[in-house]
Amino acid sequence: MTMENNINEKVLYAAVLGRVIDALEISGQLVEDSAKLLVPVDTGNLRGSITHKVYRNDLIVRIGTPVEYAPYIEFGTGEQAENGQGRKGGWFYTDEKGNKHFTFGNKPQPFLRPALLNNKSKIDFIFKEIFK
Repeated sequence: MTMENNINEKVLYAAVLGRVIDALEISGQLVEDSAKLLVPVDTGNLRGSITHKVYRNDLIVRIGTPVEYAPYIEFGTGEQAENGQGRKGGWFYTDEKGNKHFTFGNKPQPFLRPALLNNKSKIDFIFKEIFK
């Protein structure tokens, strides 16, 4: 292999890698924006916390939120939890104002998974277009 071929391969690799990263960034932003439209809003904290990050070394993009209650919104709680594994029989809790409440849990309100699934064909299109 000549030095010129080696340089050409490195240039080609860098160009392809750059396009993959671009496609991941565009796709991540698309899913993030969609999740923000789908998430139920109370204070806006959860919506505002949804982000995406491209991991260049792994060639993946992660879309999510660090908010601790996000999984309870996505999958539900108690007897209404999506997987059926929630607490049974209901429970009492005290809110921040000191009022007591009883609940059997909350129904799932998915926002992250539908954001991805609803945009699958757009993501496919993004990757096809970026490599034309």
